[in-house]
Amino acid sequence: MRFFSAAGFRPGKREGIAGDPERRVAPGFPESRRQAGAPNIGSPPPAVGAAPAPSAGRGLVSCITLQAPLLGVEPARLALRCSEKQLMEWVLSGDLEWAFDLRRAGARRSCLRILTESIVLRQQRNRPITPREKAAQRAHPLEDVFDPMFQHHKPFLFSTELARVWACSASHVHNLIQDGLLGLVDKDYVPCEAAQVSRQSAFYFMQTRRIL
Repeated sequence: MRFFSAAGFRPGKREGIAGDPERRVAPGFPESRRQAGAPNIGSPPPAVGAAPAPSAGRGLVSCITLQAPLLGVEPARLALRCSEKQLMEWVLSGDLEWAFDLRRAGARRSCLRILTESIVLRQQRNRPITPREKAAQRAHPLEDVFDPMFQHHKPFLFSTELARVWACSASHVHNLIQDGLLGLVDKDYVPCEAAQVSRQSAFYFMQTRRIL
């Protein structure tokens, strides 16, 4: 199984996708937050010394995380009230467990997406993860986060569906298809229309683009 490593990830550079600027506000995050500060998308952080929240883990998947399963750098940074440098450090350290680089083949700039649930967990946790927890992350199956993103079991996913979940433009998904990174169920399609992407190929793409 191949993963993106910290050595191959270049913090601070993101891929600009036509028609879908990285700094756009993801669903569920009001425009007004740019003036008023980012809202806490999870529960308030526990007090120092308090017991962990009983709902920690899969129970944290809420209506917000289902509407915006993945966030780009700017929405994630605002939600965590941190600098971009700090955000990248949390990604590479494993404090933000599920992060993916969805850039095109041969692209020099990253296209970072972070699982919203990981951001919620980071808001609630008042300590860095331990080396043992970091090592254990490799054993966590992608199915646990991939399947809740797509609430059906069809063998294909529409390109528009992938664009919504991945918080990118439909043209970026079509570019990934043209790069050969995503496979099609229907080989004959018009690029400007919604394509039927093989669910298995989308899963494999995310699996190989996970940052560990």
